[in-house]
Amino acid sequence: ITLKSLAKKYNDLVILADLSLGIERNSKHALIGQSGSGKSTVLKVLVGLIEKDAGIAYINGKDIHTRSKEIRSITGYMSQNIDLDNELSVIDNLIISARLHGLDYKTAKRNSIHYLDHLNSLELLKMSPKDLSYGQKRKIMFIRSILHNPEVLILDEPTKGLDPHSRDGIWDIIDKFIPKKTVLFSTQNLEEAEKYADRIAILHEGNIKMDGTLE
Repeated sequence: ITLKSLAKKYNDLVILADLSLGIERNSKHALIGQSGSGKSTVLKVLVGLIEKDAGIAYINGKDIHTRSKEIRSITGYMSQNIDLDNELSVIDNLIISARLHGLDYKTAKRNSIHYLDHLNSLELLKMSPKDLSYGQKRKIMFIRSILHNPEVLILDEPTKGLDPHSRDGIWDIIDKFIPKKTVLFSTQNLEEAEKYADRIAILHEGNIKMDGTLE
């Protein structure tokens, strides 16, 4: 992932200001900063949810603006906001998302059950998202982001609202079941960044103030 001189403004409020960042293939990179520092905006720009005002961004050498369809096919994204369909069961939410990413029905269902089982959530399979707790919804959204085995994972505070056991389960999946991925995740949990990231970038007032290994 390469970001060069990224800028974004809402009305007169500068969210990102000349932000540049490079993330190596198959590495885990944490983006930390206080609320309002621009973490979610960076991630939304990368997956095409909002348009940048200036700068360039590449994923796997592909320009996110001109080759957005290709990028979506190789990217898994977990937003901070809950956006599950309450009219569908948990398993249908997962299967439909996986089908949209090109998986056949049988593989989509098998992968969904596999990850639900690993996160001790099989009992949620036929439930509606509206009947789940916040933490349960977050687990479903994480599973949804990885079903199509993406090369790049972009996760916005992936373990927010989860108990320690569930947090460990998510990182266990990233480390063991889907290794060799490029992972960019935002977090306000410095301990989590220290434990799981190869590099840490500190975002403050729309710009990267520090970027490097923990040491």
